Amino acid sequence: MEANAKYCWACGQATYGEEDILSFFKHFLNDYFTFDSKIFRSVGPLFSKPGFLTLEYLKGKRVSYIPPLRLFIFSSIIFFLLLSVLDQSSTEAVNSSDEAYWDSFFESWLPKLFFILSPLFALLLAIFFKKRKGSMLVHFLFSLHFHSTLFSSGLLYLIISWTFAQFELLVLNQVLIAVFSLFILFYLFKALLNVYNESIFGTIWRFVLLSIMYLFLMSGSMLLLALLSS
Repeated sequence: MEANAKYCWACGQATYGEEDILSFFKHFLNDYFTFDSKIFRSVGPLFSKPGFLTLEYLKGKRVSYIPPLRLFIFSSIIFFLLLSVLDQSSTEAVNSSDEAYWDSFFESWLPKLFFILSPLFALLLAIFFKKRKGSMLVHFLFSLHFHSTLFSSGLLYLIISWTFAQFELLVLNQVLIAVFSLFILFYLFKALLNVYNESIFGTIWRFVLLSIMYLFLMSGSMLLLALLSS
């Protein structure tokens, strides 16, 4: 390898020469702020532009955004971590063994369940949108971005819901659940329309059947896990 080469010919890694403490922190800050800027560029469209990140990835515009799988893992970890923390802080005493069982069930099994449900959701997309070119990659990307939106918006829901609960605003909490559900449904429909480019009518009936089947699949999976773990 040449002394002045910027990259290693064998592995492609950048060559920095001799490291000192200043260059170490310089590289760390560069990596951190690059990731930090990708978060801002990814989270905005994730909420406001349904299907945008999936289409950008398929166009090859991938450097500016967090990779889909990493975004899915990152958002799910933060969501379930916050869910666990808020659940522990808001419950001073467990009222019954049943309540303790279900808290334990959701905290331990629900995160694992979504890692199974995400590819199953992609399989449902493949069934309903057979004409979309790009094989399973399109459906898998769509599923990752949709679930990332689900977890990210769920984070906001948990924070606002917990705040309402501190002031015993239960009515507002019920309204919040309705708003959250409507947002997710609208987001899914709009993302399907943008990514798969079907007609309005074609998207509507696919959206309805997809939502019903996925809800049934999710409920059935949770019930099966509950029976197996009881």
